[in-house]
Amino acid sequence: MSTSIDPAISSVVAAKNGALQSQVTMAVEAKRLDATEAVGEAIVELLQVAAQMSKSLGKGVKFDAQG
Repeated sequence: MSTSIDPAISSVVAAKNGALQSQVTMAVEAKRLDATEAVGEAIVELLQVAAQMSKSLGKGVKFDAQG
């Protein structure tokens, strides 16, 4: 009596495991990309707000070049 798994079955199991691992890897990478994009969008928004604030901070103030 043989206790080893038939090579054909073993091959199918290995292929399914490989496919599952690929799906998991792709899902993780997709989530990572989503997070990276969200961070990038937040940085752009932060820079836009900072630019608007810097423009409004100097309004109404006269520049004295002679000191």
